[in-house]
Amino acid sequence: MDGAKNQSIKELVYEGILNDIIQGVYPANSILNERTLVEKYGVSKTPVREALVQLCGEGILKNIPRYGYQLPVITPSEINAIIEYRIVLETGALRKTMKIITREQIDKLNAHAKHAGALAQKRDITTHWSTNMEFHLMLCECCSNQFMYKSLNDALKFCSRGASQYFNKSWETGNPTDANGHVQIMEAIRHQDGKLAEELLVKDIECLWNEILGP
Repeated sequence: MDGAKNQSIKELVYEGILNDIIQGVYPANSILNERTLVEKYGVSKTPVREALVQLCGEGILKNIPRYGYQLPVITPSEINAIIEYRIVLETGALRKTMKIITREQIDKLNAHAKHAGALAQKRDITTHWSTNMEFHLMLCECCSNQFMYKSLNDALKFCSRGASQYFNKSWETGNPTDANGHVQIMEAIRHQDGKLAEELLVKDIECLWNEILGP
């Protein structure tokens, strides 16, 4: 019981730190330390340390011994690399999904895309980014391959760092992507047009970063 409770506390701390990173609370090159986080969350050192170790394992933080945990700068070349990785991963998952996706799954994804479109009007960066991540994870999950899903989940967490570093700065003055692309993807899937669905998916993966860094 104590182990399960500790795990739950660790997850809460983990989510709290990750959300702060996405929202830009910690700018690039910030140093996070255990003592400050223990005080912030009112918990013991163990769940805080475990959360920080997990974030390091996912490439979100970097452990600097006897100093703290650094939020590294993400370079444009790293963003391009993660885009390439996601395209290969997500289009591969989509090809498998096209063969097995159910009407119920299509309806659920379509409803999510339309709801996200309505939320986008509020111009809330956290909601915008989280709903974008949710759609891609939901679509990948339909391929029924747990390793693909985990790999995409890890990749999207890394992308969250890029969103924090670059997207936050352009959010107020830019023209952010709405969820219309997701609706179009689902229409192509509904009509069993795999080629079009794949083209739209690639465009959607690239679109957010094109807005930030340029084509």
